[in-house]
Amino acid sequence: MKVLIIYPNIVETPKDISLGLAAVSACLKEDGHTVELVDTTFGRSDEEIMTQVKKFNPELVCSSMATNEFKYATHIIDMIREFNPKVPVLVGGYHPTMVPNEVLNLKNVDMVCVGEGDMPIKDVANMLSKKEYRTDIMNIWFKTPEGKIISNPQRQLPNLDELPIPDRSLFEYQRYIDWHNGTATVISTRGCPYPCTYCINRTQKEIYKGKGAFVRYKSVDKILSEIKEIVTNYRVKEIGFNDDTFTLNAVRVREFCNKYPQVVGNVPFYVNARVNAVSRETFILLGKAGCKRVNMGVECGDPKIRNEILERDMTDEQIIQTFNWARDAGIETYAFNMIGLPYETKESIQKTIDLNRKINPDYLGCSIFTALPGTPLYELCKKNGWLAPEYSTSYFQDSNMIHPNFTVDELKVFRDNFGFEVYKGIRPMRAYIDKFDKTLIKFSPYVKTRSILLRFGAKHVMNKKWEKRRSKIDFDKSLENINIA
Repeated sequence: MKVLIIYPNIVETPKDISLGLAAVSACLKEDGHTVELVDTTFGRSDEEIMTQVKKFNPELVCSSMATNEFKYATHIIDMIREFNPKVPVLVGGYHPTMVPNEVLNLKNVDMVCVGEGDMPIKDVANMLSKKEYRTDIMNIWFKTPEGKIISNPQRQLPNLDELPIPDRSLFEYQRYIDWHNGTATVISTRGCPYPCTYCINRTQKEIYKGKGAFVRYKSVDKILSEIKEIVTNYRVKEIGFNDDTFTLNAVRVREFCNKYPQVVGNVPFYVNARVNAVSRETFILLGKAGCKRVNMGVECGDPKIRNEILERDMTDEQIIQTFNWARDAGIETYAFNMIGLPYETKESIQKTIDLNRKINPDYLGCSIFTALPGTPLYELCKKNGWLAPEYSTSYFQDSNMIHPNFTVDELKVFRDNFGFEVYKGIRPMRAYIDKFDKTLIKFSPYVKTRSILLRFGAKHVMNKKWEKRRSKIDFDKSLENINIA
């Protein structure tokens, strides 16, 4: 069966493949299906998309859909159905998982995948290839020709080691790596145990209740074999782990740190961590293994909003200490931040700036809050009349929250000046570089020039700085008497 996968990606940065779609493609190919991808990450006109669709003439169309992609994904699906009114259309991803009825009520959507799609989508393709029509496939919700919606229960969550390695060949993967200045991304876990109110993981955990452990890990050997395949087939300078929280299982991290240099070599890597789910000892192990950077969420500097509204359950002191631990292990730090949160004021934003000054991260990001369907904060905004009539399309230039204290334009000014305000008193040169960058990043010629500078100049300088910092640390001495149970 010919299966066309749609990746309606409109995220400005970072540009990355969908490892979820790559996983689906691997499962489909495992059963002999022919898979092709329409990828809009780097820009595709409607004419280019439809030329590809007509040439491939799919027998099943599967589209991912994030909340910010809702409008564009619907547009592409509508174009395809205008060309072929009878081709079955299945939509999956975070947004359909949270609001399956809303997506199934779209004119040209026949099926929705709720939750993880590897095996369910393969079951749909196998059913259609046999010329069968059933409406009892687990995880799949169907819309009958009469418009009736049939919902099905969730299947048991899969063992990640039993799934094939994601099919990166589905994408122009080297192009993505080059755009990331040599970084290839992987995911070694699925699921997150924390109840952050802005994140859909909380609801997903409820959807899969009783269906197995929600947080699952690929074995260290499995993920290392995947990375080995990547560095063998592509030009790679760095590996990025996109796990929500890589450091959840300290014993697994220790095994990984022992094996990574032996299997992969001296290719540096970065991970995501959580300040109350990592230790000083774990940072030392990661640093010795070649971890170049750790990304951690600060989110908000106002403890009341951070802990009572976002339910992050972390103190300023924990945040400061954890960033210091990473720095002491020779690891660069990146701080995630949000502005435009419910109940936030200018004073709250200033507290976020002040806390970032104290942790002095090597890099930082600041996005504008978007209320995602299926999250407690979405319901809070809905209850208070703070929801815009349409979903936002950008986490940096837009929001679907009508904030009582700010306009979106005011929030964009805060976001654009966030890095400058953080660094101006502690690293003035870094502050002005950030201000210059945020001023010009809106212009495409600069974006291309910036990418070239990073790839051939700034990236090299940053690597040298990291290597110098790392060379001053005696990891073996630091690791003496460490016992991670």
